[in-house]
Amino acid sequence: MAGNRKTGIFYGWVMVAAASIILSLQWGCIDTYGIFLTELCRDFDWTRTAVSGAYSLFAIISCLVGVVAGRLNDRYGPRLILMISIIVMGIGYALMSTFDALWQLYIFYGVIVAIGASFGWVPAISTVSRWFTRKRGMALGATEAGIGIGSFIMPPLAQFLIIKFGWRASYLILAGLLFIVGLPATRLMRLNPSEKGLYPDGIKETTESKRNSNLISDTADFTLRQAIRTKQFWLLFALYTIAALPFGVLIHLKAYMISFGISEMTAATTIGISSGAFAVGALVISKLSDRIGRKVPLFISLLAMAVMMLWLIKAREPWEFYLFSIISGFSWGGTVLFPAIIADWFGMKFHGSIYGVIDIGWGVGGGIAPLLAGYIFDITGDYELAIVIAVISFFLAMGLSLVIKPPHIQK
Repeated sequence: MAGNRKTGIFYGWVMVAAASIILSLQWGCIDTYGIFLTELCRDFDWTRTAVSGAYSLFAIISCLVGVVAGRLNDRYGPRLILMISIIVMGIGYALMSTFDALWQLYIFYGVIVAIGASFGWVPAISTVSRWFTRKRGMALGATEAGIGIGSFIMPPLAQFLIIKFGWRASYLILAGLLFIVGLPATRLMRLNPSEKGLYPDGIKETTESKRNSNLISDTADFTLRQAIRTKQFWLLFALYTIAALPFGVLIHLKAYMISFGISEMTAATTIGISSGAFAVGALVISKLSDRIGRKVPLFISLLAMAVMMLWLIKAREPWEFYLFSIISGFSWGGTVLFPAIIADWFGMKFHGSIYGVIDIGWGVGGGIAPLLAGYIFDITGDYELAIVIAVISFFLAMGLSLVIKPPHIQK
């Protein structure tokens, strides 16, 4: 399976498959939070702000710890780090079946599940980036498509389990899935092609794609210290932060839909469809970016998401929400370009560390957004203002995507 023979399968694609399985499980579980949100609010009589706060804490901590996870992955490799990720996250979900107080929700989900997730995302993405150069966009797209597949299956599954067994047993079942499926996949991971006697893309002499030359810096590898001294690093950090702000609306999408009389199962299915569309979008957009560069596909993705957020303001019927989910989910696939851009710009030697720091931006935006959306609902009785803020955020991100350009450093 993993040799230099032309007829063999390049082991990098095994890495893509393993990373995709791990991320599909983890983020499939994470994307069920909006499904459980209405159940917790109803059972404990908590406000949406209070329940959203646990997810906001999750987003912030997972991205902060992601910096550490990225550096540990660069040093110790993905097998150990991803095994820790699955074990800690599984324990967190098992504990979620037992809590009875708000502070426990914040500890079990906002801290324990967050730490587990943080040891998964950055190491998996950074490791796959190391195995490819010419097909890096496609490989990352295929890896992150796993998230879409997992999130396509898990929200409807979680809603079904809640209806059949209740939310406590449902959390326990999710924990079991993480252990049973996730742990074996971690054993396939390797940090560098050299560990298997291979080269990136399976080719001895490979260079960055000429078609992406507008994104590639004039140096092979930035250190973290060199990267953070560039203006481009902070522009990319700002873009990542702003692009995460609309995510708060998606966390509350089930609650938003059922307020118009949509059934809970239909709402959960709609969320799943959005994630399935993301999987397709991640593959198509990333493959396109290998051919024409990253900037144009990223800009078009952000534009499409802004338009669909405007559509969401007026959506009331199931078919309108289905259309929103298909187009916005596909367009959200453009977010897979961020780790590819980081690899193009700053090189691979310290990719985990650099990506880990930039991923804090997603934690900031993704942390603020659900809490803000919940607060807006609690004081106004609807989510319209939260959706308007999401639209503005997408337009700001579009503007930044037009002005970003690769850094230059003296060799």
